[in-house]
Amino acid sequence: MLVIYSDKIVQNDAVISGYIHIADGKIQKIDEKSSLKDYIDMTGKYILPGLINIKSEHISRENQIKLNSRFPFAKIFREVEIKYASAGITTLFHSIPLVNGRYREDFTTGPNMAKDIKELSKRSNLIDHRIHMAFQLGFIQSMDKIKEMLESNLLDYISYSGYCRSEEERYREIYYEDYIQRVMGLSEATCRRMVERVRELRSESNLEELAYMLKYAHYKGVKVGTSELSVIKKLEFLEQQGINIIENPSLEEALNLDSDSDKMIMMDILSLSKQLNKTYQDQVVSAIRTGHIDILSSDMRAHDILAFVFQLAQDLGLEKAVSLVTSNPATALKLKDRGQIKENLRADLIVVDILDEVPVVEMTISNGKIVYRANY
Repeated sequence: MLVIYSDKIVQNDAVISGYIHIADGKIQKIDEKSSLKDYIDMTGKYILPGLINIKSEHISRENQIKLNSRFPFAKIFREVEIKYASAGITTLFHSIPLVNGRYREDFTTGPNMAKDIKELSKRSNLIDHRIHMAFQLGFIQSMDKIKEMLESNLLDYISYSGYCRSEEERYREIYYEDYIQRVMGLSEATCRRMVERVRELRSESNLEELAYMLKYAHYKGVKVGTSELSVIKKLEFLEQQGINIIENPSLEEALNLDSDSDKMIMMDILSLSKQLNKTYQDQVVSAIRTGHIDILSSDMRAHDILAFVFQLAQDLGLEKAVSLVTSNPATALKLKDRGQIKENLRADLIVVDILDEVPVVEMTISNGKIVYRANY
């Protein structure tokens, strides 16, 4: 049994002191006192639940670097894992684009990467690896590929964004607009409206199929996110529910959303740091306080998550700030076995010390095992 003591154990509603007893990958109990002499003393240092990052593009971007093509994919996987474990992230959702960004007809790279991650995640690892597949509306094969991967139990989270036209498609639209203007003798404005309407119909043609796919995803226990607020409204109009997470709206859009909705709002910390003026940052704090921002994530900068949380803690309190990267994403994705420091939950914990006014991960415990330790 592993026992660890701290006088700064961060729970959802309080910071307490105690001895955390860990065995079989779970928190067995938390005692105020202990007669044990063999324990890890972390007096003066914070113990937090392991962080959950639900959208990281790190492994996808690393896979695009030509040098990495010389080595097995496992090399990238292990390097990313070490980086995130040292940042205190114990549950990592790898965000993979369904369609290769360079080749819009490539529906194999993303799914193959997901299969590699799934296979590697079955082995001995430092942290818990999950797969987040991101796809765009408007591709004929998208729905079929997503459904195929859902049937294979390959995915843990899916999200979709709006249809993005290629340069070739834009050229075709210009050519078609010019053609019907010449052949039908219609005005330029009328032809433009016709082309725009065709584009709208093409975008909406997948709506019913999308609604069906969302139902199937939930049947398979996979949660769904989106950045397309207009599509959410259309789905709700059709009485089709199924969106769990709204991804990266603008701060203005987030403030205009219903804070009492069952949908959680996720923001990337980089997007919240684009404006560092006090007025904007006060709005960020207010949005979190009022429930208009529920979850924080980071595409690439793993170590910034903890630093951002501790900055927010100055205005929100540490318990509230920590929940944005622990219990809230766990709730949104129905990860009922983690996200808090409580008895019978998965023993994902991090020890944090403050060095030169910066929070630093001194120890990461994942599934009851010490997987990272820094001896400062």
